[in-house]
Amino acid sequence: MGFDVYVRFFLGFAFTIGLIGVVYWVARRYAGRLGIVRANTAGRLSVSGQISLDPRRRVMLVRCDEREHLLLLGPNNDLVIESAVGTNSFQSALKAAGTVDKTAETGDSA
Repeated sequence: MGFDVYVRFFLGFAFTIGLIGVVYWVARRYAGRLGIVRANTAGRLSVSGQISLDPRRRVMLVRCDEREHLLLLGPNNDLVIESAVGTNSFQSALKAAGTVDKTAETGDSA
């Protein structure tokens, strides 16, 4: 066994480690565009879902405590499309509008 075997082993090992590093960097960099979202429910803030509109913009549904916010994220600006998504039920929305009758509130049916 000559010295060239050790050199080839070292170069092969360095190439493999470098390839693993490149795959890791690509996965971290483009995970959001591929639809891969890590669930982090330990804190108060979590990403419920996201959709890529084009290579530069995406729509995200972010949950903070019990409220959800729909955000449009872009390279130059971010925009809150809708706040408090899905927090109120249909009956509470009717009650807020003042169009609910007494049977719908109590749940009685005729």
